[in-house]
Amino acid sequence: MRKTLTNYFTAGILCSITITAVAQEQPSISKTADIRFRREEYAQAAGLYERLLRTREGRKHAAEIKERLATSYRLYNQYDKAAYWYAQLLQDNPGNTEARLHYGDMLKCLGRYEEARQQFAQYPDKQRVAARIAGCDSAARWSGIPGAVQLRNETGVNTGKNDWGTTWHGNHVVFVSDSVRKDIWYIKGTRRRYGRNNAGYGKLYEAEDGQSGIGYVKDFSAVINNYPYHVGPVCFTPGGDTAYVTVTDPARRVPYNKKERPVYGTRQLRLLVFVRQQNKWQPPVAFPYNSNDYSIGHAALNEAGNILYIASDMPGGSGETDIWYCEKQADNTWGKPQNCGSLINTADDDAFPVTGANDMLYYASKGKAGLGGYDVFASSGNRATWSTPVNLLPPFNSSTDDFYYVPQTSRDGFISSNRPGGKGGDDIYSFNLPPALPELRPLPVPLLRIPLTVDICARTEICVYLYNKTRDMGWCYMIMPPSGKIEAKLEPDAEYVIRVHYPDHIESVAFDTKNWDGSTPVYKSICPTPAVKEIPRPHPVKHPKGHGHPPKKKRTK
Repeated sequence: MRKTLTNYFTAGILCSITITAVAQEQPSISKTADIRFRREEYAQAAGLYERLLRTREGRKHAAEIKERLATSYRLYNQYDKAAYWYAQLLQDNPGNTEARLHYGDMLKCLGRYEEARQQFAQYPDKQRVAARIAGCDSAARWSGIPGAVQLRNETGVNTGKNDWGTTWHGNHVVFVSDSVRKDIWYIKGTRRRYGRNNAGYGKLYEAEDGQSGIGYVKDFSAVINNYPYHVGPVCFTPGGDTAYVTVTDPARRVPYNKKERPVYGTRQLRLLVFVRQQNKWQPPVAFPYNSNDYSIGHAALNEAGNILYIASDMPGGSGETDIWYCEKQADNTWGKPQNCGSLINTADDDAFPVTGANDMLYYASKGKAGLGGYDVFASSGNRATWSTPVNLLPPFNSSTDDFYYVPQTSRDGFISSNRPGGKGGDDIYSFNLPPALPELRPLPVPLLRIPLTVDICARTEICVYLYNKTRDMGWCYMIMPPSGKIEAKLEPDAEYVIRVHYPDHIESVAFDTKNWDGSTPVYKSICPTPAVKEIPRPHPVKHPKGHGHPPKKKRTK
């Protein structure tokens, strides 16, 4: 299940370019597929595009259709199918850099780390893929760590659908599920399918905690769940009488085409605050910083209840979605959201914050060195001051999406994951920690900050291979004359080799960055060494046998 903040609970659709009408004999397929894709109903769009691609006219527009197939499968976590179609795109167009990045991500989610590493190594923005490559390089070593912790699939609550996002409310567990259980049918629109993955809409359920696990599931609250789209996750104040609930905005009016009726807008996430009075949840109050222009959700309160952490794609962040915080003011209102900073956030998705004891923050990130998809990281601190986040490693993290790590006590808790072997999409797992675990240390990721310029004498298309000996990784730059230049960023305190693969020989230059601080660039120039032509030596003139030398002339007086 796709879990980026702006898209996870999307009930509407982003505008998109429509593929040129194809196949006079198949107008309904192409038209319907485009509508489904614009509405982000990727599960349905993918099936239609597969059918369309098998038609004669559909093959005329194969490039656009393959790209939409790859996108559709990627955005509802069909990793193997997405990898197949990205491979097809790159076979047709090796220069499609975004397809190569996504292909590497899908291979990594499938646990095919060496293949993923090869794809990332060909991506031109080295800083963007540095953490991805570091994760691939470390995956084998991490997977070999002895399993001191065992995860248990909570079969009493998990279904063949998506079940995730546990939190404690008293002695009960509250979680999100799109399985649409029988006592939730009263909600208007519940019987509709969420076109993104052909599942139902997520609602909040609660379950009892017993010796054999959590079970006996029922609807959490008729008041809180009574929204037509997704509801959840939720966090509670320590007393349990106030709930911060993420919902997909049901009230926003979005434009649509009356003829085709696709919604062309995105319904953003909203944070609603419910207060329990006289044993009943009262109508909600909207969080003051909700917006039609961005999403806010995934709330988490610190132990003192005076700092609220949220995930949002609001302007001013580091990338896709970031972790932000709000401070409680003297009048009990929440201050304006502030970014948690670059140690926590990355250029990719960072979401699902959960707080623990001793100012610990657990959250899921796709932008830090991990095993694939979302990995869970832990950091201590508050507001915008944090220790370097550490990867929780296997078994908590896997090649797929692992998120919503919830420490029940200092010794045990829950985590959500869509790893293989579960009952369906996302599943809830519980764990018990042993008395002591190995110390977790942040994984060093290359900091590429020293500029490099290399001038190459190129008379034909050649590969310039930049190799980092310290990390045993390298990148191939294809040079086309007459440019003959590459520009890159280097890591400090590392050894490098530049190899230029000419048609008839290889030129190489070795150097290091041990005395470079990044204030001045590294400059190298490589030209092929001209081949030295041997001057042919004259062959001696042969004479008849016995006359090897001409007769000497007699000297005359």
